[in-house]
Amino acid sequence: MRIILEKLEERDDIRLSCLIRVLAATGMRRGEAVALRWSDISLEDRLIEVNKAAVTAKGALIVKSPKTQASVRTIAIDANTAQKLEILKETQASFAREVGFTLSEEAFAFSYYPDGSTPPHPDTVSHHFKAAAEACGITDIHIHSLRHFQATAIDSLVSERQKQARLGWSTSHMARHYTDAIAEEDRRAAEEIGDMLG
Repeated sequence: MRIILEKLEERDDIRLSCLIRVLAATGMRRGEAVALRWSDISLEDRLIEVNKAAVTAKGALIVKSPKTQASVRTIAIDANTAQKLEILKETQASFAREVGFTLSEEAFAFSYYPDGSTPPHPDTVSHHFKAAAEACGITDIHIHSLRHFQATAIDSLVSERQKQARLGWSTSHMARHYTDAIAEEDRRAAEEIGDMLG
């Protein structure tokens, strides 16, 4: 995973590299991640609130409530991921100022629009991730693999219940197949994943 993240950082696209980092660090679904607004991210507390998802409906991108009620959750992130998000926010704010906008807390965190009014399309994110993986000589991975990475990596770190809460699964069967967050366990999982990602 580190080699793909490094390849993305070489592309000089801070939005995309940070978005993929968040996906790997949290196990979020891509639609949940692209729908994140700055108001959903607490850099000081190193927490992300997942409460929306971007989906394609009748050819249009819409932001709506996530897949299930269990998908609404708060996830801890590691210090390095929080730092990368802070740099992205400063970059986004500077970009907005250059063209006469003010970056609002309601702006989409990974938007390519100067005012942050529109999230990136999930399919575009998948395409760029696949291209970066292939550039590294990795052909058997897709963006959903980041959820599998997270599930596998935290399996021995946290309880089944915490794994279920962190990944937004509605049943414990989903956790085995592939609720409230338990803060201490979730923080430990975030730090361990952060160490793995570098």
